Amino acid sequence: MLLRPVLSSLALATLAAALSAAPGAWGQTPAPATPARPSEKVKPATPNDLELRPGLMQLVTDEQSGGRYWVFTYSVVNRTGKTQRFSPRFDLLMGDGAILEAGRGVPVEVARRLRVACASPQALDQFQVMGDVLDGEANAKDGFVVWPAKGDAKQFTLFIAGPSQAFDRVDQPDGTKKIVRRTWCRDFSAPGTADPRVTAEAGFDPIRDRWIMR
Repeated sequence: MLLRPVLSSLALATLAAALSAAPGAWGQTPAPATPARPSEKVKPATPNDLELRPGLMQLVTDEQSGGRYWVFTYSVVNRTGKTQRFSPRFDLLMGDGAILEAGRGVPVEVARRLRVACASPQALDQFQVMGDVLDGEANAKDGFVVWPAKGDAKQFTLFIAGPSQAFDRVDQPDGTKKIVRRTWCRDFSAPGTADPRVTAEAGFDPIRDRWIMR
């Protein structure tokens, strides 16, 4: 006589657990699985440059604050045979002309949560990653970068300075000189990313990747 109520309780408990774990059950997006180290390799501009391995560019929602952010993951590997210095800069040029500087306007606690959700456990932010990169695959550095989701994201460009040590001084109209650095660029597109519950991955065409002086 007691068997049927026990089974019903177990069934209800199982159903409740399944509903609570289902994607979107309570209007929340589950945290993505920890990604592996990026495998794509950008050919260094010169033999003395670091090898850049770009990962994903994702538009994600920080569930605690409700803010939307772009998160980019990457790795750098030194194959030059000698220790190299890495002092990167990451900018986004949005479709409406807005320029977003990595980390600006991103609270520290938000960046920590997004690292756990989107990057590898050993990933470093744009400040932590600065410093020497020893030679060899075993000494590769993983990084992640965060920007507030502002501006027109239908078409936008990522600029990364730092993997290459090359720079130049360009004459300015006022007689001064401006330092420009060899910078890697990738164009992205992210249509249809209005739903805050959805983590969206920006698309790109690798044929358009390029090195510029900026």
